[in-house]
Amino acid sequence: MSRNPMRKGWCPSLHAPMQTHDGWLVRVTPDLEGLSPAQLSFLAEMAARQGNGRITLTLRGNLQLRGFQEEAARRFALQAAEAGLGLADPQRESRRRVLFMSPLAGRDPACAPDTLALAREIEAAVTASGFDWHPPEKFGVVVDGGGLVPSGAMRADVMLRHESGSWVLHHGAVSQATDRQGAVALVMECLEASCRQRMEGRALHKASPFTGRRPALMGAFLPGCFGVEAVLGEISSQSCALLSATGATTRVTPWRGLILESRIEAADLMSDPQDLRRALIACPGEGSCHQALSPTRKDALSLAPALLGRSLHVSGCAKGCASRGQSNVTLVARETGYDLIWNGTVADRPVETGLGIEDVRRRLHRDDPAGKDRKEESRP
Repeated sequence: MSRNPMRKGWCPSLHAPMQTHDGWLVRVTPDLEGLSPAQLSFLAEMAARQGNGRITLTLRGNLQLRGFQEEAARRFALQAAEAGLGLADPQRESRRRVLFMSPLAGRDPACAPDTLALAREIEAAVTASGFDWHPPEKFGVVVDGGGLVPSGAMRADVMLRHESGSWVLHHGAVSQATDRQGAVALVMECLEASCRQRMEGRALHKASPFTGRRPALMGAFLPGCFGVEAVLGEISSQSCALLSATGATTRVTPWRGLILESRIEAADLMSDPQDLRRALIACPGEGSCHQALSPTRKDALSLAPALLGRSLHVSGCAKGCASRGQSNVTLVARETGYDLIWNGTVADRPVETGLGIEDVRRRLHRDDPAGKDRKEESRP
């Protein structure tokens, strides 16, 4: 297995499924207001009948089903569009999926009341048949109404934030206050400008990283809002069917979470902010990706009790697809075992290499300051 994993350089979409080691992967971008019971039932059935029985929640609020045969993956786009899970026109759908909105818009009284209406107006403008714009990979437009989810918690290339009673557009170094009607026009101008920048070979503006603290949207946190997060960002088709059976709309957050209208219990849904599995990040791993060198998800779950409050990222190869950010503990699989990185990313230099999973477990206990203190206190 190569030590230099191949980077494909593109992301799958509804009309562009991607071949993986365990079959074809398809991706769905939910409506701004979430998934209806009928749509959840459709996804559960497709995952169970055509895929591997699992549904992944991405950090951009999308859903992925994998394990499809090629013909089934090619049919999926039109089937999903018929279920209201996207647009049948590939170009219009590619523009629709760049738009994000505060996940509590319309439910959080502290979120700007016109957040959803503004997002819908931008969606209509962006997906209009006469608008000829091809979005770059991972380009994003956010309508950020604030409230319980703080402003800036959602990153994007173009941001509209509600600040002091007005909408303020942020695009690179540019900030401009406007009303709701003007906001739509400003966003469209930014999109056209980004197209010119790309054609001229100039770098696109990027948003500055969020430095605040996002609240855990878990359990009953607002009237009519019950938050859960998917264990390692993935749920089973059975859990998806349970969500459908509630008869209510389920909203997907950009943080691999779901906002429900009532409590639901499932093994792969976490509602307790103290759940140890919240600290875990892992890619699909060996058996699902041909470049992965370890069973990342299994290893991550086995290490959860030893983390003692630390975050863990387990990557099956050097690419680090599951996370580009920093974790307290990062493991990168190699042919000879895991590289161990403290308080860094997959790109940082490891402190040890060639570790088995039990070696890692011992390192976690050995290098835990709280554990050392407990040992000293227990001495006679």
